[in-house]
Parts: sequence; C-alpha cells; structure tokens
Amino acid sequence: MRIYHFILFILVFTTYGMCAQYQQPFQLDSAAERQRQSQALTLTLHSVYHHSSPSGPTPRLFRRLDIYNSQLRSSNDALYDISAVTDSSERLSKPAKNHLIQQGSPLSTSSQGYQPKKIRWKRLGSLTAANMDILKEQVDQPVPDVTSRSTLLSLAMMTNNAYSGIDNTTDWYDLGEPWHLNTSFGWDSDGVRGHVFGNANDTLFVISYKGTSVDLWKTGPTGEKDKINDNMLFSCCCARISRAWTPVCDCYQGNEYVCRSECLENSILDAEFYYDHAMAIYLDVAERYPNATIWLTGHSLGGSLASLVGQTFGIPVISFEAPGEQLASTRLHLPHYKNMALWHFGHTADPIFTGECTGASSSCWFGGFAMESKCHTGKLCVWDTVQDYGWRVDARTHRIRNVIDDILNKTETALPLPICKKERDCDECGLWTFTDKRDGNKTESSSSSTAESTPTATEPPDDPWF
Repeated sequence: MRIYHFILFILVFTTYGMCAQYQQPFQLDSAAERQRQSQALTLTLHSVYHHSSPSGPTPRLFRRLDIYNSQLRSSNDALYDISAVTDSSERLSKPAKNHLIQQGSPLSTSSQGYQPKKIRWKRLGSLTAANMDILKEQVDQPVPDVTSRSTLLSLAMMTNNAYSGIDNTTDWYDLGEPWHLNTSFGWDSDGVRGHVFGNANDTLFVISYKGTSVDLWKTGPTGEKDKINDNMLFSCCCARISRAWTPVCDCYQGNEYVCRSECLENSILDAEFYYDHAMAIYLDVAERYPNATIWLTGHSLGGSLASLVGQTFGIPVISFEAPGEQLASTRLHLPHYKNMALWHFGHTADPIFTGECTGASSSCWFGGFAMESKCHTGKLCVWDTVQDYGWRVDARTHRIRNVIDDILNKTETALPLPICKKERDCDECGLWTFTDKRDGNKTESSSSSTAESTPTATEPPDDPWF
C-alpha cells in the first residue's frame, strides 16, 4: 500500500509539473547561505484577490486583479525590500503538496472554481495512511530573515496595505462563477482579501491576507463576517461566553462549561470559514507559478489565516499580532512539522495577541469578540513592551500601525528584535470540559501543557501526524 501511495504521489507531481508553465525556481547561494548571509530582494504588488463568503451579497465570488504590467501599476509601485536566508526545516514533500493542490483545483470538465474544502487532512485517508517519509521532508529552503529589521518592516507594511482596497471595478478576472458586477452591488464589502507581492522574475511571492477590518465598537467594510470568523477561530466553544451572547455554533451543553469536540471540528469546517477562502487564493498563486517560492503573512485574523494555510501546505509564514491559532489548527487536524518556518511577532501590550482580552470588563467583550485562545504554533517572537518600555496593556495597540511606527520603524531608541522561541506551558480554556462520543464519551479538559491544552478529541492510534 505504501508503494502504491508513493507511485501515486510521483505521478501527481509529474503530471502537475507538465501542465504548468515552467520558470526557474528561486534559489540562494547555498554555500554562502549556510553561513546565514542574507540576500536582499525587491518585491512589488503584483495582484489582488477577493473571495466572497457564501452568505454575502455575491456568494461564491472569487476574483483576481492583476496590477503588475497594468494601468494600475503607477499608483501601486511601492517597493518592498526583503532579505532571505537558507534554513533547514521540515515541510510537506513536493508530491504530497502537489496532491493537495490537485485536490482543490478546478476540474477541467466542471464550471466550478477552486474547491478548497476537499483539502481536509481529517478526510484525506490516502495521505494520512501513507508512509511519513513520503509526506514530509527535511530541506534547506529560502525563508524570511527574521533577524533583519528591514525585512520585518517590509512584511508588516504589506500586511497594513492589505487592508486597503483597489479603486477598480472593471479589470478583475473571475476565478469562480462569472459575474457581471458594478459598484452598486457592494461585492467587495464581504469576504477575504489577499495582496500578492512578487519579485521581477516571478520566483518569489509573498501573499498578505487582510486581517479583521473592524474597530472594537465600529464595523468596517467586512467587519461582521470577520467577527463571526474570529469568534469561531479564537473562542473555546462557539463564543459561548454568557447567556447574553449569541453563540456562533451549538456545540455547548446546557449552561455549564461543557462542549462537544466532534461538533466543534465539524463547525469549523463550515463553508463560511475564511480558511477555505484563504486556501483558494494560495491555490491560484501556486498553480500560476508552480516553481516559485511562496511565503505567507498577515496581521490579526489575516496572520492566523496565513498560519493555518502555511501549516496545511508546509510553507513559510510570518504573522503579526495574530491571536493564538493552535485551537483551530488542532481542530482542523493540520500536520505538525519539526522546526517549521513559522514565526508569530507581537508585543505584550496587545491583549489580543497574548490572549488576555477576555472578561466582562475587556474591550473585546464590549465589541462582541470572544478572544479566548492563547496558544500559538511555531515560534513566538515577543517584544516585552510592558516590562521593558512601560507600555500600558490596551487593545488599541493591536493595530499593525503600532508595530510599524512604534517598534520596527522607530528611529530613536529603537526596540531590538526579539528572540524567537517555541511557546512552553501554554494554558487555555481551562474552565471547559470537552466530551467526545468517539472516545466512548470520555471527557478531557485543558492543562498547563501546551501540547495538552488544546481541547480536541484524541486521535486514532494510527494517525501519523501526532
């Protein structure tokens, strides 16, 4: 059976490579890079994606606006300097990754667009039953230089600019069902947006996902849908905070802190979930440039989406002020990698990043956000702005402009870059008990251990990921 899966992956990889346009892959001088000498690259905005949510004004809308080589180029020609280094990390093998891309790609015989919901590790028996040596590989690959202030500043500015729309309604490519739209429909007021930055020879791309476009008391252009996704991703159980709250799912039991794990896993796979839409954006970029190196970034909800997509396909990610996404990662059954190229940057004055924006007196509570998650995957890179610089804990410091203006781009008394390290002894959702009928109605609860604090069902013993 394992030989069969190996042959399947090789066939998928070969077929996929023959169907796609070829370009030289992005490479660094391996000898020099082993000494971690960084190579500077310049990126510009190439395209903008917009994926609507199913319950929005234009369900299933998926569009791309190409900016590079268009009349929009002159007004969007900001340059972003990025440094890359070669680092050794574990990632998804190319055959397995290409198999996932093929699973979610449009069928040649169908008018449907990308189908990211087919990419579910929980349901991909052909992959999870295969030999782990086939699915993962240890490689030296180009990754963002997290020791470079200019690189982090460029990535942070990319995440900031992803909040800005493009004033153009006529030059979009429809990647899903065709639409005939004008400005009166408000099609761009709902869903996920991704800005794609690339270098001159199309060998390196950075996808920046838009984060939550909402102040705590004022709704932004996509604020209500963002709030639903935030509460599904970052709450312990359906945003069931009190009897006064309207939960986003019905997995809780009675009025106690008891929640059904299987129900949560099924709820997080709902079509309204932004994770699917973020994957669709990645799938289109990966299919257009199959040999290019792709990195992901984002702020807040956008950073968490970048992390989840990065874990799905095993690609490098840098997030800024992302709420803890380990709950969602485990409930989605995403792979775990050794030394994965995944970094979360944030500071201690941001209660959303640290998981402290909870309780009836918090700003998140008043804004209708159930931001209960704390634990992150990958590595944490934290500026202790409270202890070292006297900042006050305030949800208003969650804005990406605070990271750009007050930390990364500060010319006087610049804050040194933090040391990135794995999170230890993370505790979240300690009040909740999680039940699962798949385990014979056994219960489980949170503990102080990071690995055990995520309230999800115990995996079958033959699950190779955990």
